[in-house]
Amino acid sequence: MASIFVQIPSYRDHELPATVCDALAKMSYQHDISFGIHNCQLPGDDIHMACASHGSKGHGAAEICMHTSTAPDNLGLQRSRLIANGFYRGEDYYLQLDAHMRFVRDWDAKLVDMHQHYKRLGIAKPLISMYPPAYTLDINGQAVLHPNETFYATRISFAEFPDKFTDTLIPSQQATASPEGCVYTSSVSGGFIFTDGSFAEITPNPLIAFWGEEILIAARAFTSGFDLVTATEDTVFHLYHSGQPFELTRRHHVWNDFPAEFAAMDTNSKAEIQRIFSDRVIGDGALGTVRTLDQFEEFAGLDFMSRQVTQVWC
Repeated sequence: MASIFVQIPSYRDHELPATVCDALAKMSYQHDISFGIHNCQLPGDDIHMACASHGSKGHGAAEICMHTSTAPDNLGLQRSRLIANGFYRGEDYYLQLDAHMRFVRDWDAKLVDMHQHYKRLGIAKPLISMYPPAYTLDINGQAVLHPNETFYATRISFAEFPDKFTDTLIPSQQATASPEGCVYTSSVSGGFIFTDGSFAEITPNPLIAFWGEEILIAARAFTSGFDLVTATEDTVFHLYHSGQPFELTRRHHVWNDFPAEFAAMDTNSKAEIQRIFSDRVIGDGALGTVRTLDQFEEFAGLDFMSRQVTQVWC
């Protein structure tokens, strides 16, 4: 029996309790699950866990650890992830999610099996990431899952808006079907990462407000020795900006609630991205030492010096 740490940041997200409860309801009980959650809300939001920890270690136990902040304290996506990451206690595996997710039955066992599959292929440190299929909410607020009729792996492409990378060193990311036999992906989905527990050592950079999180995580993980691969089956679902009314989704955003604060954070955040990639910074909050940024550029198809998207591989 293995243990899995689940890291979730949440900003005024009323889907958070349902996300955790669905994960608990659909776990296999083959593994111990520990949640590390940062719940940032405003007075009156009343977002709390309706489901409780249960079981005993080594017998499919589930434990929920949560820190609650009152906005504007602890705003920012990576600061929130950093607080949630602080609950990590040496678990075997690490699952990074968003606060608005749903799960397939036995999701934990499927993810562990997937990771072991890649290990058997000779991939030393698989980091599994992909943009998950969607779920929406019906008129009663109940989740409606939208699984693919036939699963197909996707990789992350930077081809959609290459000028964004030129301007900011933050590439635009979109899911593209992976060609037959291609298991690698150029970057990560911030809302779905599964890998071994040592990922907790890549502590989130608290200066990153929102934009740029995914490419920075990808570069930091790759240069720390992780191998970025795509999923082999669906295990989670994500609530995207689907055009559903606010009254249904109740999705809040920092930039709408605290525009002045977020503008300053976003300026500092983008400057931090520029600093790390332009100066090739190694160390705390930046790149690792196992591989170089040059190697990541070749792997991902990005040139941080010329500010060009060079992605041509599978």
